[in-house]
Amino acid sequence: MKINIMVGPVISLFTSTLFMSPLVLAQQQVNQTPAKGVNRLIEEVLVTAQKKAIAERSQDVPIAISAYSGDKVEAMFAVDVTDIGLTSPNVSLTPLLPGVGNFSIRGMGTVGQSIPSSDPAVGIVVDGISYGTIYGVLFDLFDVESVEILRGPQGTLFGRNVTGGAVVLRTARPTDEFEGKVKTTLGSNERMDVMASVSGPLTENFSAKMALLSKSHGDFWDREYSNGGAGKYESLVVRPALRYQSDALDITTIAEVGNVNADGNATRNFYLDGIERNPYGNNESTQAKDGENDLEWKSLTLEANVDVANGVVTTVAGYRELEQNADFDIDGDPNAARFHFAPGTGMKQNQSSLEIRWAGDISDNVNLSTGMYYFEQEYDYRERRLVAQVLDRRGASHIDHSTYGFFAQSDIQLTDAVTLTLGGRYTSEKKDGDIGVIGDPNATGDCTSQSGPPFEDYASLNDCETVFSDSETWSNFAPKLGVSWQVNENLMAYTSYTRGFRSGGYNVRFTDLTFVTNPRDPSSTPGPYDEEVVDAYEIGMKSDWMGNRLRLNLALFYNEFDDLQRTALNASGGQQILNAATAEIQGVEFEGVFLITEQLALEGSYGWVDAQYVTADFLEVATGRPASSFDFTMVPENTRNLALTYFTELDGIGSINTRLSYVFVDSSKGDDFNRAEMSQYELYDASISLTTVDETLQVSLFGKNLKDEIYTNYISDTSSLGTKSLFLAPPRTYGIELTYNF
Repeated sequence: MKINIMVGPVISLFTSTLFMSPLVLAQQQVNQTPAKGVNRLIEEVLVTAQKKAIAERSQDVPIAISAYSGDKVEAMFAVDVTDIGLTSPNVSLTPLLPGVGNFSIRGMGTVGQSIPSSDPAVGIVVDGISYGTIYGVLFDLFDVESVEILRGPQGTLFGRNVTGGAVVLRTARPTDEFEGKVKTTLGSNERMDVMASVSGPLTENFSAKMALLSKSHGDFWDREYSNGGAGKYESLVVRPALRYQSDALDITTIAEVGNVNADGNATRNFYLDGIERNPYGNNESTQAKDGENDLEWKSLTLEANVDVANGVVTTVAGYRELEQNADFDIDGDPNAARFHFAPGTGMKQNQSSLEIRWAGDISDNVNLSTGMYYFEQEYDYRERRLVAQVLDRRGASHIDHSTYGFFAQSDIQLTDAVTLTLGGRYTSEKKDGDIGVIGDPNATGDCTSQSGPPFEDYASLNDCETVFSDSETWSNFAPKLGVSWQVNENLMAYTSYTRGFRSGGYNVRFTDLTFVTNPRDPSSTPGPYDEEVVDAYEIGMKSDWMGNRLRLNLALFYNEFDDLQRTALNASGGQQILNAATAEIQGVEFEGVFLITEQLALEGSYGWVDAQYVTADFLEVATGRPASSFDFTMVPENTRNLALTYFTELDGIGSINTRLSYVFVDSSKGDDFNRAEMSQYELYDASISLTTVDETLQVSLFGKNLKDEIYTNYISDTSSLGTKSLFLAPPRTYGIELTYNF
């Protein structure tokens, strides 16, 4: 195992600090009672990441985790998971295309890919249910109880597709007392959001809750070469919940129905007529084509907890349906007569899952979480591409996917201070693929009835035929070994080894027309490609100092990847997903909170990551350059954020809470061949809230991206086809928020 020279000194410093810490802390009054008001600013979030019988303080969990309570999410004015991702080190939870997640943690994600059969590398888990696709994962953060970002592979407890980490969201449960909330937001770009919830008891054992969110705003961007704009958005989410509680039984059922009607991405072309311009010259879209993004979903989740001897049996069952139809402009050419690349896509997915586990103590010094998991999904994918306004390409594919697994993880307390963690998970999965070529319908005799983008007439693509059918089964064992040392009540150190994997599969966006005439050519196939595997090593520290006024958490990691999945072009120009590389990724993460006074707090984080290819045949063969000369796609080397929070009480009036925050994201490469670069960017946010004494009313003013920074989450260099473009990220926004609690 090789460690970069920059990480070595940090590990040495960490180790020396660790063994010196008992002496240092012995000289401090670590057990003194914090000053009044201190705990108002450092919050203790209970997390469920280890799937134990009871939730734990995040500071007591020996993994790298960023945890946010529902109150913290509201104080940040976070709209969706994208905002949360900006505040956690080495984390990116940005969108790629309309409704498609571009999530990455510690350099691992489905960066730059919108292929629905490309499984996530960052898991999205909502109320215990793992989402099976990168579509429809931009979760709105309303009425949430907590958000946990787990950094690093989580294969033992969460299974497949968490090689980067996982985002675990828990929505608010029905309450035993009657309460409600109405929140209205009015802001720039015609923004109007309404969130409402009401919760309370129905009988002695039953309680219920209803939550609703309506969001809308107008155009975020003007058009540089034509009238109109881009960026309109409307959505509606309804979430009812019912809970039954008795002495030994707790059952919660949560349903959700939602839809989004929005524009497609806002594209800026910076290579018009062969002349390159400043990509960030202005915040205006150059596209001539109107985009559209329609998304509908419904889900049902049941969680049952039964108290048994020495533990709890938990059952989590879920079902979800999703349909997305989109039409968007990739290259942003302002000349409507010559679109270079304007695809329309449609995807229908449904999934079901069941997990049954037991968690509890099997002796005074041993606890165990063990269970079984089953998941199945199927999805249809349709695509129509207009290339240069003359090439019309159409195709369709279908995937059936099932997986089951068995897992166990145990904490064994060797001494009062030292705990050994042992875990493992066996997973078996099967995928059946019926794949069509996205090609010329006149040449293939396929998809001939389609006359418009899929979202206009999804059913008209039903005549699309498939040219490839196959089935493959994979199995995997993911072990975990960890040791934690509770130096004293305010300092914990830990180290761990774990393995994770990302599913193999088939490419539903297959474009090689030679496959029609030579379907068994191994250089021209939609799959299968195999699993991607990571062996991860981590050492970390969690600590509270100065009478719990200073919190410092540190993690160092080193990951070895085999069979990295990458998208490449074969000799015929067809798009393939291959196990094309091996890599090493290492980095450092820091998170801290400092209570400067009883009313003033400073919090922040810093992440550094170094991602290096060891081998990458698809790059070396195409360029003749060594793999190590290429940077990973969309992996910024440095990320950091700071937030200053000031709280004060006004006698007889209420309280004021002010928050200023800063985010920095380093530059990164836009594609595997490093032809385009996404510039670094800085974001400044601010808010001030006045809450009445009885906490029934709150008025807030807020602003996001106050510098109106022009930046992007996706950039493309296809100058060989006459275009370079990027997708614009949100501009400056501001508004007023009114909240009434009852």
